[in-house]
Amino acid sequence: MDRNDTMLSSIMASEQRQAKRVHLFKRVQVQDNEQSLETFCLDISMRGILLVLPENVQWELEQALTVTLTLDNAPANSSNNSDTIVMKVSLVHIDDDVVGCACDTMDIEGQEALRHVLETSLEVPSQMNRELADLITSANDGE
Repeated sequence: MDRNDTMLSSIMASEQRQAKRVHLFKRVQVQDNEQSLETFCLDISMRGILLVLPENVQWELEQALTVTLTLDNAPANSSNNSDTIVMKVSLVHIDDDVVGCACDTMDIEGQEALRHVLETSLEVPSQMNRELADLITSANDGE
């Protein structure tokens, strides 16, 4: 590998990025196969959500859940008083007191609500468009 190849590899590695997460401490409803539970969101991104692990649950890796997060941030002139994000997720890690969930699907209204949250929280809102394009590309590649 010559010097130019090394520089190109370094540039490509630096351009790879993780989805930006936004710290968001909000109450959420989580539906598993057996019950509906209430817990808290710690942070969220287009790729997933980090939750406080509810007490007395026996969740397993790759388990499917539905997470519902209601945001009270709709514009005053909106007919809707709140936006709701509903994510169908899979558990990707379980720690002592938190669980990480990867987003499998989300409806368009939820995507728009989450996009608004991320845009208002990110330093560079145009970064949101790049992340959405990356997600669409990776979803299309997986088909």
